[in-house]
Amino acid sequence: MTVEIPKGRVQTLSASEQLHLKQVWAHLFQHWGIAVQSEKVLNGAGTASTGAGAAGNGSGTSNASKEEKQNSKPGKKAASKLFGKFRKGSSNSENSKASSDRVRNGSFTSRRSAESVEQMYPAGMIHTALKDLKADEVSENFWDMLRTDYPDNLILRFLRARKWDTDKALGMIAHTLHWRLKESHPDAIIRGGELEAYKNDETGYIKNIELCKATLHGFDLKGRPVVVVRPKLHHSSDQTEEEMKKYCLLIIEQARMFLKEPVDSATILFDLTGFSMSNMDYAPVQYLISCFEAHYPECLGHLFIHKAPWIFPPIWNIIKNWLDPVVASKIVFTKSTDDLAKYVPNNYIPKYLGGDDDYDYDTFVKPEESADAKLKDTETRDKLLKERKTIIDSFIDATKNWIESSDDETSAKWLKAKISISQELTENYRQLDPYIRSRSTYDVNGTLKV
Repeated sequence: MTVEIPKGRVQTLSASEQLHLKQVWAHLFQHWGIAVQSEKVLNGAGTASTGAGAAGNGSGTSNASKEEKQNSKPGKKAASKLFGKFRKGSSNSENSKASSDRVRNGSFTSRRSAESVEQMYPAGMIHTALKDLKADEVSENFWDMLRTDYPDNLILRFLRARKWDTDKALGMIAHTLHWRLKESHPDAIIRGGELEAYKNDETGYIKNIELCKATLHGFDLKGRPVVVVRPKLHHSSDQTEEEMKKYCLLIIEQARMFLKEPVDSATILFDLTGFSMSNMDYAPVQYLISCFEAHYPECLGHLFIHKAPWIFPPIWNIIKNWLDPVVASKIVFTKSTDDLAKYVPNNYIPKYLGGDDDYDYDTFVKPEESADAKLKDTETRDKLLKERKTIIDSFIDATKNWIESSDDETSAKWLKAKISISQELTENYRQLDPYIRSRSTYDVNGTLKV
């Protein structure tokens, strides 16, 4: 299946979208201590008149709209807003204060020189969203949270979710990185897999896994992996809240393993067949909503609520008030096989729902510890990690050159290089995966091909 690359991805960026992506990378590099000449980009004056689509084919032809070009021009109001989001670094504090004063007084015009731009954005300024996070931890976790996704497309999820507001996207990224590092540790959960639950004797977590409350199988018509959730199997007394959260994160992170560029979202089918009030539990619903809205933006394709019984409308009246409008717009109520077939091919609609898929949704196959033999091969793991570090360094160098590009042709060249290096990073992860992640039931039954 050939999947069309949607708008707002690194391969299809408009001019103004490219500029916002450059700004996010510039802020991250500033925080990580990576030297980059980003003053013009951070003040909206960087090269951004060439779309990424042109970069992909090397044509260098401008396809930016008049509105995008206007949005990319630096103005006093935009500059002042952006500057207000920084804090003082370890140097140039006097220059920083003077520059800040000049911005507030409106002494910069929209046609300022390169020198005046550099004065306005002095070195050593760190975005406030990142100031409480340790640079080395943030950098390490950012690269760790990648699976087969491209680094740019991961960041672009946050930018799209925040309507291309650089500051808001950075705040969201910082919040997510803190959540992943200090609170929920989803990378450890996916790497430990189902076997980790048995090793730790987490009874409720194990029960969720063995009941197959949520099962990944098949793809919708847009190539997105489908998660079938059966609430009739859920009872709040079966697990602790912590065990429930771990199970939710295991499923979400397992779904990410099925994503292949350019597909970057999954579809969820809530099958309410046999659902009763004894199965209702608002806590996991709230948790899932918060995860998708705050930490996995743009990762939800559709959410089908299938065969809702007569008792469901009052429940829905409560739930819908918790939803962000964007998430709410992705929810579709379906009643029949024909309704589902508008979105999911028949061969991936379960037979018990009237489709042709005879996949066993009731049997969990526990992976044997022998399936994790490669986890013990630290020599190969370290070799692949060393290669990964080299690829990441190449990506960082290409991104620096992209940010610092002084003309459209150079910017397009480096963006094309970044996409190529991203493909190398994806291939490296595919090789590395069995050496860092415990095998799941999907690896064992062959449905997951990283």
